[in-house]
Amino acid sequence: MLKLKHLLHPLRTVRVAKQLVAARLDMRRFAERGERSFAHDPRYNLQSVTEGFASRLNTSTGDTALLDRICAAYIATVQKQHTAPDVYRATRWWEEIQQRSLRPVMHALMTRDITALRAIYSNFFRDPCSTGLVSVPYGMTRNYFGSTMKDIHRRVYLFDTLYRIDHWQSRTEGRYPLHDLATPDVGNPFGALVDGTLVSVHSDFRHYCAHRLADLLQSGTSTVVEIGGGFGGTAYYLLRDRPGIKYLDFDVPESIALTSYYLMKALPHLTFLLYGEKPLTEESISQADVILMPLFEMEKVPSSSVAITFSIHAMSDLSPEALTCYLDNIERTTKDFFYSVGVDRAEPSMPSLIGQNYRSFRLKEKLPSGWHDHKFVSTSEIERLYRINQLNQSIKNHLDRSIKATRTNLGEHSHVAH
Repeated sequence: MLKLKHLLHPLRTVRVAKQLVAARLDMRRFAERGERSFAHDPRYNLQSVTEGFASRLNTSTGDTALLDRICAAYIATVQKQHTAPDVYRATRWWEEIQQRSLRPVMHALMTRDITALRAIYSNFFRDPCSTGLVSVPYGMTRNYFGSTMKDIHRRVYLFDTLYRIDHWQSRTEGRYPLHDLATPDVGNPFGALVDGTLVSVHSDFRHYCAHRLADLLQSGTSTVVEIGGGFGGTAYYLLRDRPGIKYLDFDVPESIALTSYYLMKALPHLTFLLYGEKPLTEESISQADVILMPLFEMEKVPSSSVAITFSIHAMSDLSPEALTCYLDNIERTTKDFFYSVGVDRAEPSMPSLIGQNYRSFRLKEKLPSGWHDHKFVSTSEIERLYRINQLNQSIKNHLDRSIKATRTNLGEHSHVAH
């Protein structure tokens, strides 16, 4: 049916229509390629997508104290955020998501509306509150969460899932059984039910990253920092499968609130510290298993106290000033490795900035990601692993202190002379 907005903006309507037609053709070709690739694979069963998208909603009301705790931390963060340095504020991309998709959850958090927040978070995989953190193919949420899913959409989703499972098995050299990808029924997850395991959206990639990090850690207790943890998907596998890890996540307020919900529900045996409950100190960090904080608290992490810092799809859109600030914090706090996955969208890119200004970083490994090669002919998504040389960092710190002391002395002499 022709609408008034189409009559008012005919050129825009034609452009949008062409884009929709192109997307549908691309989707059909993708589905046909998947069918050819997995035609003789017993896992290629469209019913596995139907079953994977079935609701697993849990609306139990026994989490009031947990939700109230999350609200308190969120409110304290938002109040402090106004006076935090600009480099720790949300990117323009996240501000657009806030305006477009996050207003209901932000309102529930700020007003401590526990009933509304429970309804949102218990269904967060399928709710707009996870926009930018959870996705469905081609962004067609209505097509996947409507009353009946069309075969074209099931074929697209199944091809994507089976490719990613095979890529996961290749990258992990077949060390893990498929059921290791299982996740808790927190937030009403969806995916494909393959060989009895719900492979939820992108769980393969998150599991891979978690075990890539775990392989780098020495035995015993290790501290790991994530910058931009999303909803906590990678952290869940890391904490589930590597006992003794102390995990810190620094992110925008809405993501930290969602991560708090997911991890506290999924791993209730662990001890959590949220913003505003205690000052972030060496002592308070030692008393918790999981510390979830706003970005501006990064500066309080003790120097050389972190084994690995990692960031997955979180630092590509930062301004040069913010990127420099984040890298300064990483260099100061991290003693072993920095691991990143991302797309180099802007200049100066993170690798070029590291090459120019951070001599303590040594590129140990660089790999094409490969998780989207079945969708795009070429992608610039890259995994990078840096070894951090603490000796170089110690020398740099010593030089910085010497320069600062020299400047102070010169200033004092100048003041005396005047």
